[in-house]
Parts: sequence; structure tokens; C-alpha cells
Amino acid sequence: MRQIFRAQRTLVTLLLYYSLFIIALIQHQQPCCSAALIESERMEEYHRRGHTWPPQPEDYTPNTPGWRTINERRFHQLSLMDKGPGERYQGYVITVHSALTSQNFTEYGWGVTKAPKAIVDKLVQRLQGGLAKQDKTLEHTIMCVETNSLQPYFLHDDAMNQEILREMLPLHEAWSGVKLVPNNAYGLRVYRNGTNLNMHLDKSSTHIISSILHVGHGDNDEPWPLVIEDFHGNTNEVFLETGDLLFYESSKLLHGRPRKMNGQYYSSLFSHYYPVDWDRKVIEGNVHYRIPGNWRDVAKRQEGDDTEDLVMIETSMKEPQCEDAWCGLKNTKQWYGPAPGYGKVLTGGGKVEILENIPSEESFVKKESRDTIPETTSSNTNDEL
Repeated sequence: MRQIFRAQRTLVTLLLYYSLFIIALIQHQQPCCSAALIESERMEEYHRRGHTWPPQPEDYTPNTPGWRTINERRFHQLSLMDKGPGERYQGYVITVHSALTSQNFTEYGWGVTKAPKAIVDKLVQRLQGGLAKQDKTLEHTIMCVETNSLQPYFLHDDAMNQEILREMLPLHEAWSGVKLVPNNAYGLRVYRNGTNLNMHLDKSSTHIISSILHVGHGDNDEPWPLVIEDFHGNTNEVFLETGDLLFYESSKLLHGRPRKMNGQYYSSLFSHYYPVDWDRKVIEGNVHYRIPGNWRDVAKRQEGDDTEDLVMIETSMKEPQCEDAWCGLKNTKQWYGPAPGYGKVLTGGGKVEILENIPSEESFVKKESRDTIPETTSSNTNDEL
């Protein structure tokens, strides 16, 4: 019996280590605590912190009825998942971080404004020039970007990206209400016809306050929405126009483009920042020590339980039994650009908020230098979605 117990414990430890290693590898970061994270020790810390399962209402961050509802359903889906312990643990990592352990900075978690015209103009010029070239660079394959065969183009200009990242820092700070460190700007990514993007979270280490600056799409393309959940439990479809800048808490709110693109091209720039006091190791440790001890167990589906299956694709999610592989699309709130104007942010509930203490839009015209931001910033990561 002791040998059997030791074998089981070794297997669980190996599975947990493997899951953590794969997740860290996907996120281009070192495994947090994985070398010493034995399941029995993890559970000892879980109980020392006073955690229980299922989570109580006050455990959810934020504690709103809608946020609890969508995440209680997702935790139930995880309990029914029978695709293997690695996939199930990965699902718990994502959902626990999003629902319970990561703080929110805004009421809804997203908002749309107009980007400075000077920045938009030079990005549009860059996009048009890149599309006119015969030889275009293809972005490498990313599992959560699904295509019929047309991989996205990638039109890079690191110097311009870094300049824009630095220039737009005050806008992101004004929206989030916290001091931020620029991490990276990524793009231009140019999606092509037949593409969809699975629902996912961005990196919890660096992609905390983010934005999508929509640069352009084909003249006759069908509108292609960004789908994003919010802290009141809504699933939103946001239709961006050229020059619209969508702020979002990208490592906390599930987002994607699960509907198939029907058009010629769709291009954006992605910018990411993190709070000055953001401690990656603490954040990741909080997640692992909040996952319940029964994460390996597959629950028995009760009679009459018609909850749709949840499937993990690396660090993204799908619900294959629903149209466009996401059940939240059955009931969405739709928001259409163009945004209300520079410094004015449209967010959930139809609210329009004014950003305070930001540079004038005219000041961006005068900024022509291309000074680089600190070396800690990297514009070469390629999982910005």
C-alpha cells in the first residue's frame, strides 16, 4: 500500500509540474515555484491561507452578481472536464486568476476612446505601405488563432511601436487609475479572411492594462467584433472603426474573436503595461495556492444538467457545442464605433467617462523623436491577441 501511495503521489506531482512547466513555456516565463510545488505541500499552504471550495461570494473579485454567475458556471464546466489532468489544471489556473485572485482596476474592465490622430495617421500609412508590398511577412502559427490557411501578416516597426507605447502611457494610466510600466507594443498584425480567435487571457505577468488600436480593415468587409466579458457578467461585442482605441484588463477578462472573419484584412496594434508594484511571483503563487484539492476529479454530470462542455486549446477556451464555439454569444451587448472622441471613453452601461490629466491631442503632432523605452521592454513577444 505504501508503494502504491508513493507511486500515486509521484504521478500527481509530475502531472502538476508538467502542467506548470507547459503553461510557463507558453507564456515565455520561468515556472513559478514549480520545482518545489509538491501537491501535498501546495494543499498545506491552501489550508494555511484559509481557502475553501467552492468559493464564497466574497471570494470573487469583483464581487458582483454577474461576475459570480459566469465564473461559477465556468468552474462547474471545469469539474466536468474529462480531457486529462493537465488540461483541467490549466483551466483552473486561468479561471482562478480571472475570477478570484487578480484585482480589477475599473468597473467594467474595458472602454473605447479615440486614439490621437497623429498616431493613427502614421499607423495607417504603415499599414497601407505594408499591404502594397509583394513579399509580406507571415506571423508564425499560434494555436488560438484559427485560420482556413491564411496566416496573419505581420508588419513590424519596433522603433515606431516603442515610441507609441511611451506616448500613450498617460492615456492608459488615466483610464486605469494606476501608475504603469510600459511592457511592449506588438504589431501590426493583419488578420485575413476566415480567421477566428479563441477566447483567452493575456499574460498575467506583464499584460495587465492593455489596448487595441484598430488601424484599418477592408472597405467591404463584414464588421468583425472583439468579444469581451466584463465584471458585471455581460458578454460584449465591440465593433471598432479605424482610430478607435479599446482599453481592457487583458489578463483578467476573457476576450477573443470567436466569430469567423469575413473580409479582406483587419489590422491592429496591441500595447501592454503593468502596475509599478506588480509582483509576478506573488500573483502566480496566489493562483496555484487557490486551486482546490479536487482539481483532478471529474464530477458526475447530474440528470438534467445541460451545461455545455469547455475545451482548452493551450491557454485559450472553446465551447464546441455552441455556435461559433462560445455560448456567451447567445446573448450579447453590442457596441459600435466610432468612439466618442479623444479623451472620452465609452464603457459598459453606456457610460462616457472623461480621461483627466492627459496630453492634448495636438501635442502628439509635435512628438517626432524615436527615443527607445527601457531595455526591459520587449516588442518581440508574439502572443498578443
